[in-house]
Amino acid sequence: MPHPTPKDRLPFPVSGIPFPVYFFRAFSLLEVVIAVGIFATAVVTLLALLPASLRESSDSLDTQIALRLPGAIETELRRLVAAQGFDALAARIPVMNATPDHGELLVATHQGDDVRRLAAGESPARDQYFVIELQRFGSGSLAYDPAGAVLALNVRVSWPYRRLTPEGLAPALPAAERQHMSFTLALNR
Repeated sequence: MPHPTPKDRLPFPVSGIPFPVYFFRAFSLLEVVIAVGIFATAVVTLLALLPASLRESSDSLDTQIALRLPGAIETELRRLVAAQGFDALAARIPVMNATPDHGELLVATHQGDDVRRLAAGESPARDQYFVIELQRFGSGSLAYDPAGAVLALNVRVSWPYRRLTPEGLAPALPAAERQHMSFTLALNR
């Protein structure tokens, strides 16, 4: 411990004490209150940022899963082609036009590992986190030609569609409240 400087000594002697007494400067009450206030503000700010940070992390994970879906969608379409035929699948998928059309619907689980056609009587215990809308191009070089070898599709993936809760599937979220991404997928005969 360093030796006290002369400014730390009392300017007057303390009676009854035979040796010199040194007082060291401490924090004042005002300084302590200000420090506690700054600390409390920092903690409250960090706690306020936590939910937004968790939401951003969750949204980022959902986007990464959605970006991995094209391969699983193509696999499901190949399964449907094997079951129904190429032309029958192409006929079932509506043509994209100016009016909003839901197209042929597929759904996928929250992990993106189970892509399947949306069935009307599907069990309410099966996850439907991602909804996938398929539409054919109506004109131009991407339009479907029954004599051709390729079916070009506009694919729109949006989420969350229907969350799985302990009571079963929640009602579908309106399209305006979902995140989405679109891409083109070509399916060969």
